[in-house]
Amino acid sequence: MKWIDRFKQTKFAALLKKTLLYDVYKRDQKRRGRRERAIRLSGNESLAKGLVMDKVDVVITTKCNLLCDGCSHLMPYYKKPSHLDKDRVIASIGKLAEAADWFDHFNILGGEPFLHPDLKYIMEAIPAEKSRLVQVLTNALIIPKDPELFDVMRRKGVHVVISPYPSNEKTREQLVAVLEREHVAWNYYDRPWTDYGEPRDYHRSQREWKHQFFQCDEVCKNLLDGKLYYCFRCAHISDLGFCKHRKGEAVDLLKNTTARNRREIRRLMWRHKPLAACQYCLMGTGQNGSIPRGK
Repeated sequence: MKWIDRFKQTKFAALLKKTLLYDVYKRDQKRRGRRERAIRLSGNESLAKGLVMDKVDVVITTKCNLLCDGCSHLMPYYKKPSHLDKDRVIASIGKLAEAADWFDHFNILGGEPFLHPDLKYIMEAIPAEKSRLVQVLTNALIIPKDPELFDVMRRKGVHVVISPYPSNEKTREQLVAVLEREHVAWNYYDRPWTDYGEPRDYHRSQREWKHQFFQCDEVCKNLLDGKLYYCFRCAHISDLGFCKHRKGEAVDLLKNTTARNRREIRRLMWRHKPLAACQYCLMGTGQNGSIPRGK
């Protein structure tokens, strides 16, 4: 590959790196790398021709017992937060599991998922047999007591991911003690938060908009109210009515056949056009730094 090394040193190669075409190339390289990693970790090389999803977040409630500044999922903007219908959530998980062959991460979250009264029934629907890692994300302010819920979490191999905030220092220790007593796996997520900005129209030019999309590192698809969105920010910006998602920016799983869902999910994952919601987000712009986590 000496000719490739020589080409990289040319002025033409330097000019190519400044074009959107190079941004597309780099983004596809990252996608392929993540996909290959997911297949390798699955231990199933036959997935090479299948529909492999890196990360999926399933939103089951917009109710939260915290109102954190800088919440990336925009929970404080919900004026009438509510639990999503159990049957609708279970049906959409089933349709997604039918269409996809493998999930590297399958996450249940909210809001605060332990607030949902039907959490154990929703967890029963998780496709753990085709997921490398199943997680439920919590702010650790609620200590579950239902023995049936713990039984489901053990059978499905659910990991409880705890976000350590200043406000939950006591309750998270209690939650850890309960999880260890019930033999449920857990871990802390203590990375800094990213500032996604206020959900307002930043009026970027077409070129800035496209460049932002190709620089964005968000890979986690979001399942909200029966629709699979490109990312969680797109899902909540659309759900809250800040802007409407356009054709091809979400897959209505409950209205489609399995074959059509499979085709549309694949198109969504390998999308090369920016989303309407990108104009309402700072991710990929270089303007989004780190902010304090939670309350």
